[in-house]
Amino acid sequence: MKNSIKILGIAIFLAVSGCSEKLDLTPIDTGSVDGFFTSTTDVIAGVNGVYNTLTGSWWGGAFIHVQPHFEAVTENAVICCAWEYQYKAIAQGTMNPATGGVIRWKWDFGYQAVFRVNSILEVLQSGAISDLTPEVSNKLEAELRFIRAYVYQELTFLYGDVPLVQKTLTPAEARDIVRDSKAKVEAAMYEDMDFAIANLDPEPFQGEFGRPTKQAALALKGRAQLFRNDFAGAAATLAQVVAMEGGAVNLDPDYESLFRGSNEQSPEIIWSLQYVDAEVGAGEGNFLGAHYGPNMLAGTTASQGQGWGAFEFTEHLVNEFRMTDGLPYDQSPLYDAANPFANRDSRFEGTFFFPGTVYRGVTLQEANFNSNGAKKNINIASRKWKNETSNNSFSNNGGEDFILIRYADVLLMYAEALNETSGPTAEVYDAMNKVRSRAGQPEVTPGLSQDLMRDEIKHEREVEFFMEGTRYFDLVRWRDAETILLTEGIPEARTFDVNKHYLWPIPQFAIDQSPGLTQNPGY
Repeated sequence: MKNSIKILGIAIFLAVSGCSEKLDLTPIDTGSVDGFFTSTTDVIAGVNGVYNTLTGSWWGGAFIHVQPHFEAVTENAVICCAWEYQYKAIAQGTMNPATGGVIRWKWDFGYQAVFRVNSILEVLQSGAISDLTPEVSNKLEAELRFIRAYVYQELTFLYGDVPLVQKTLTPAEARDIVRDSKAKVEAAMYEDMDFAIANLDPEPFQGEFGRPTKQAALALKGRAQLFRNDFAGAAATLAQVVAMEGGAVNLDPDYESLFRGSNEQSPEIIWSLQYVDAEVGAGEGNFLGAHYGPNMLAGTTASQGQGWGAFEFTEHLVNEFRMTDGLPYDQSPLYDAANPFANRDSRFEGTFFFPGTVYRGVTLQEANFNSNGAKKNINIASRKWKNETSNNSFSNNGGEDFILIRYADVLLMYAEALNETSGPTAEVYDAMNKVRSRAGQPEVTPGLSQDLMRDEIKHEREVEFFMEGTRYFDLVRWRDAETILLTEGIPEARTFDVNKHYLWPIPQFAIDQSPGLTQNPGY
């Protein structure tokens, strides 16, 4: 699946829309696709080309671009450098309409994806492809509408009101667009999700792992409902995924393998972005290992797989990983100040390299944990998205898939939704304990109040999904960002203005192109 979904079909859209590895300044208007799609094979290749807007390139950007960098917008880490795609501007509260990087790319590549989806949907609905069967057409439409729903779920979360574009537009029509209400866009988003749920199968189209499935569509809808505080709706939707446990979905006993390229078709991975090594398809890989891996490895067997250490991690983060007895480090007899990383929740070792860890036959030392060449306060580096073979660097990219939805997230979202509607029921404990047991942690204390269970769920999400880019979104949706993002001990000056920073600014380039677009408050 990796080669077909990543490499085929991109050329069609490069020719039609003028998209390139550089930023497309007109993502909402279109070129004509007439004549480019003449067979089912062409249409499938076009669907594959949509994914390029999600994965993109190192400097050129993408809709889902170096997503773990969102950790450096939270209390868990500080990013080394201002040039790291403007994540530092979000963390410091200096983002504005002219800020580029991820603030611009989410909008630009989001609407590139929407344009590509709409273009192919119109081809499917035209009846012009003589060898396209109704069954295949339905599956492809469901896949496309899933992707469009995924994009709109995130656009409305980040920007609030956004243009709802459900057909191809001429340049004149694109210039006249305005922001539709968030509620209107979300209603259309849910229609797309429901179509995907009804028409996708538990197995991906053509058996190609990486395409969305029924369980992916259900999980996406449940996430959207949870993020919008529709707890009853989220619980009901996510329960349908939980009911698939043991068949289409399951927790994997090997946590670490999920993130290191060795177990990419695990039943825990519900939807992921597909990447290939530089040796297979140049420019079709990820750059995560180059950002986050250990460094200063010249002259060793690990030297070709090192990174530059984009993050300075915080003491808060380390302390969130409890001891193996389930107690915080400052309450557990297992804690040894001389060996502070020992006897931790197993997810600590599954998430981080630290001195004494063996990487590619090299025992890592303190000198291997610099951040952009400077000594770190805490000597750890991300083990997630780093394997034993990919030679990540500026010139080489890695083949580790990036996970967007996995079953552990479904379980914790389900627990949260149920806890908010019914308190800590047996189902809440069951979902939580499955995730904790896999990590070797004791089961959740019986008899917790709703508030205390909420705290446990928040803790569990922080350690389970670290380096997966979820923490910032959780803090925003919980409305915890205004306090937690300013936690004491973060080695960086930060600001979070509750009157504006819960939404991002509408990029100025978009307003310049479509003057009817209004700006969010405070920007």
